[in-house]
Amino acid sequence: MIPLPRRYLPALQTLAVRTLESHPRGADDKTLARTVLLGVADLLIQSGLEGVLVELDRASPPVPADDRHALADHPVYAVSFATAIGALELDGGGPRNQRPLRLADAVLATLGLELVDDAPMTALPDTTRAEVVTAIASVVDVEIALPRLRDAIIELARASLELRYHHAFEKIAANLDERGMRVDKIPKVPLDAVQVVQQALADARRTHLATVGRAAIDRALPAIERADPEAAARVDKPVTHALTPRDVAIARATAGSVPKTPSAVARALLDGLVDAARLAWSAADKPVRPYAASQVFQIGEVVEHVKFGRGEVTATGPKRIDVEFADGMHTLVHAGLITAP
Repeated sequence: MIPLPRRYLPALQTLAVRTLESHPRGADDKTLARTVLLGVADLLIQSGLEGVLVELDRASPPVPADDRHALADHPVYAVSFATAIGALELDGGGPRNQRPLRLADAVLATLGLELVDDAPMTALPDTTRAEVVTAIASVVDVEIALPRLRDAIIELARASLELRYHHAFEKIAANLDERGMRVDKIPKVPLDAVQVVQQALADARRTHLATVGRAAIDRALPAIERADPEAAARVDKPVTHALTPRDVAIARATAGSVPKTPSAVARALLDGLVDAARLAWSAADKPVRPYAASQVFQIGEVVEHVKFGRGEVTATGPKRIDVEFADGMHTLVHAGLITAP
């Protein structure tokens, strides 16, 4: 069995929920299996748990730890998981809210993952979090501001291209949106040039965002070190294999699902760093409310949950809230949408 920290079970179950919501009833088992396994690979890589993929390397053929598609297309794991999904009869009877749990359990069984208790988290003062947030924002707000983000992407992409593609590049770059994330209209240039330029732009986006992420974390590290030198040292130590909490934070910030706005990138950097480095923020000075699904909660409130203990609300939605507890982030239900004051 391959160990998987228990705190990632909620994330796995959330992945199952979203997959089932996005696939119609009666969806092909192979399609469903591939979607889930792609999500599992992303979860592992973006949590510094690519060591799990390394363990799966022992399969024949092996699963490269740096290829998210390898697990989803694996001739053994993909086929076994599709078979397991078929056996679940997800479109049959039974409580609807049990479907994601059964799907998540099937992932664990198919991949041979065993839930284990993780190392304890290091509690840091809430004032340290404020300093870390400010430090990260001081870099991200500048480097991902408009039009600086677009200009940086264009400059990096142009420099990486052979001279023979520069004419096509200028035409394509002129049609980039204001953030440099999308080409609004493809001009009339040779197809091979379009493909080369698009790849150069994609590489430039990742390179620039990774550079910004590293600089932001560098600026935030002194605040963590002042509060706990050992916690700061963990930022650049591998989690389970080769990825460090810094790598995890950057991987989350550069993920395609994260909008490339300063606030979203800064949040992804902070979440990745805190999660992988096993950090928690004390919130003893704030009033504590007992959690109940019938209540409405605001960002910043501290709740007491019968199972997870004390945590702080970090995001709200129409029916859900994200709460950061000592064992990690959990998504809970609440009665409505409230924005931060």
